[in-house]
Amino acid sequence: MGLVGDYMILNNHGWSLQQMILCCAIILIAFFFVIFFSMQLMNTFGETFKESVTGNVTYATIERNLEQGARAYINEYYMQEIGRGTITILKENLIYYDILNENDFVTTEKDVCDGYALVRKYSDNTLKVEPYITCSHYITKDFQEWRIGEINE
Repeated sequence: MGLVGDYMILNNHGWSLQQMILCCAIILIAFFFVIFFSMQLMNTFGETFKESVTGNVTYATIERNLEQGARAYINEYYMQEIGRGTITILKENLIYYDILNENDFVTTEKDVCDGYALVRKYSDNTLKVEPYITCSHYITKDFQEWRIGEINE
């Protein structure tokens, strides 16, 4: 093999040792970046990420389920009728319309919750949805029991 001008003629024997070491180093560096940023994401998303990985259902999970279910309910059945007031969407409404089910209101520790979501529509047509739950060992701050009627215990 010889030199043609300033270029080396390549052979058909594959990568040189230098090329292989360089490629492996790049892959290793990329791997460390992926690990580092995965750890950062896990810290950023905190409990939500851990819940999705472990399958843990916490009170925060139930509140998120209730909020998302209320948004789906409003978008599907109620959007045009919302005025400037506040609408209360009960857990029972979401179960009746198959948006959520009873299991969405039970924690991993088998604490069954009841609840509602308050929905307000602003002048720019944005919605604010606030979930409120009550369970045996937890109650959302500012929960108003009169909104769900009598609790069967």
